[in-house]
Amino acid sequence: MGRAPSPVAREAYNEAVRKLFDQLRCSSETWAQKAQKLGTTLDPNRPLPPGLTLRDLETLVPASSVPLKGMGERHADPGIGVPVVGWKSARTITERSFPFAPPTGIPLNLTAVLDFSSNPPSWHFLSSPKQTTISVGRRKEPLAVDWSASGGLYWHLSNLDDTSLIKVFLPSRLIDHDGLFLTSPYDPRKIPVVFVHGLNSSPGTFKRLYNHLVGQQWFRDHYQALFFSYPTGIGWPYNAAKFRRRLREARAYAATQGSLDQWDKMVVVGHSMGGVISRASLVDPGTRFYDASYNRPLEKLRVSGSTRRAIESIRLYQPLLSPSRAIFMAAPHRGSPMADRGVIHWLSSLVRLPKTLTIDFATATLDEIGRAIQSNGETRPPLTSFGTLSPTYKPYAAINQSPFRPGLIFHSIIGNRGKGKRQGSTDGIVPYWSSHLPGAQSETMIPANHTLTGHPETIAEVSRILRLHLKKR
Repeated sequence: MGRAPSPVAREAYNEAVRKLFDQLRCSSETWAQKAQKLGTTLDPNRPLPPGLTLRDLETLVPASSVPLKGMGERHADPGIGVPVVGWKSARTITERSFPFAPPTGIPLNLTAVLDFSSNPPSWHFLSSPKQTTISVGRRKEPLAVDWSASGGLYWHLSNLDDTSLIKVFLPSRLIDHDGLFLTSPYDPRKIPVVFVHGLNSSPGTFKRLYNHLVGQQWFRDHYQALFFSYPTGIGWPYNAAKFRRRLREARAYAATQGSLDQWDKMVVVGHSMGGVISRASLVDPGTRFYDASYNRPLEKLRVSGSTRRAIESIRLYQPLLSPSRAIFMAAPHRGSPMADRGVIHWLSSLVRLPKTLTIDFATATLDEIGRAIQSNGETRPPLTSFGTLSPTYKPYAAINQSPFRPGLIFHSIIGNRGKGKRQGSTDGIVPYWSSHLPGAQSETMIPANHTLTGHPETIAEVSRILRLHLKKR
């Protein structure tokens, strides 16, 4: 590539590279051998993000071939080269490519270019968004980038888009895949946005919203996404404790990477039960949360020492310090009446909880916790997600009586199926009286049902809030 190409020359170049790349990838030989057969060269050891090479990838495909199921429109920038996506699987935790990487693997957003200034021509795979331009002659030309394809491959190949009922009824099966996950290596210059999904859901519930956000330069320049995944059959107080633990671990890691200035500007986005998990982690409950379920002091509970320490972490805790803003979507802050229906009680009886739960490195015996709670007059299954979503569940009153951590700004996004005005409305699962929170900086009603995360008006409102957040820095 010599002088800056005209649009016609650029398209001719891209088409040639596209055809040659298809031949390059469709062979069982080594990368160097395949390149040589085309009369080109390729260095398979050239570094790719994050510290990988072509040899490490299980697949490398054209971005245009990646389906965007449930993600909305494709976001791509025209330019020189052919957008491609690589995948590096992680078969074990020790194989993860960077701290807090997703449990099954990561996608690599790349652009394939063929440099004809060398003899023979040489292949280069450039990383987006680290590099968005390329030198052509004396000019900088934009690289062609597909911002959606890596997300499409991510949701397709990871288990974080799994909404299987196994997550609800057999939560112990998912214990190894719960946690807090970055989509790319942590960047101390960017503000974290943490997405927390709800019951019978997964991080994939945010994929349309996430696809829109990463397609915007202002978001890519200033924000980085994290997803909290958890087994939704377990009641929200226990998942909230794990959420706090994971964020504290992540904050400790962030402190080793540089300043915490951007980390502490974090925004948390919680949908449905994820909103309750988020809120419970951002209020200062004092002893209210504990007193709601236990009728004797902690030291006098008839449980093991390890279970006692776990209960303390679940019920007697300090709020998270890092998030400075929260967005609650269709969150049942006072429970959902649907949880009191007979069929829900039956479903709750089908949930098979794990025998133990590790909270802040203390292993709680769930049978011991259940007996201690029921000794205080609790008759419904107190440990399953269904049991903890009833409006009669005592900890709701404790959380609603507890103040938010000082300085926290929060917003509400609430669904309305159109069957009532604001006060009497519902999203079909959570009524307005449960999702409304006094003191919100904004409360936006969306003409949608409970699964409103991908609604255009929800996406517009989240984008507005995140842009506003940048101005307040």
